[in-house]
Amino acid sequence: MTSRGFHPGGWRKRLTGIALATCIVLAGCTPEYNWREVVVADGHVQAVFPARVDSETRTLLLAGQTLPFTLAVAQVNQTMFAVGSAPLPSALGLDRAAREKLGQALMRSLYTNVGAAVPTPLPSLGEDVAVTGRVGQRTAWVRGRVWVTDSMVVEAVVSGPGDEASEEEVTRFLRGVQVKGLAGQ
Repeated sequence: MTSRGFHPGGWRKRLTGIALATCIVLAGCTPEYNWREVVVADGHVQAVFPARVDSETRTLLLAGQTLPFTLAVAQVNQTMFAVGSAPLPSALGLDRAAREKLGQALMRSLYTNVGAAVPTPLPSLGEDVAVTGRVGQRTAWVRGRVWVTDSMVVEAVVSGPGDEASEEEVTRFLRGVQVKGLAGQ
């Protein structure tokens, strides 16, 4: 006769199942990556960063234009996750060709910063760019995207040495960047 009550072996199976499920969930969460949504670029960009974000603004010469370029950066080990942005002067906002030239100059920098050859033609604005090169004596890689709106030039970049960051983390960051003022976003 079978009782529907307490089974001495049943609780062990349930406890083992719960422990196994917990381990699987925790294995996907590394303590280095503490994802958070952050609004950057004066409210023009929402991004999902893997750690605390610091920002710094510098003057950048890009396609003949001097722009205040702000870089919001989170670092996990030696991998950098960044969103860079610069507001466009109002005259550039009206000139589509000049905006595209700025975006292409910023995209070229993704290649030149790691000493890689710049392809001709360049990928389209908004497309994934993957570059491997060298910084000093070390192999370095960059994955990023560049966008231009009527008022901003924006880049999202993940870079680091070797193969430290997983494809999953890089993709999560790049897909998590939402630029206001783009068609479809």
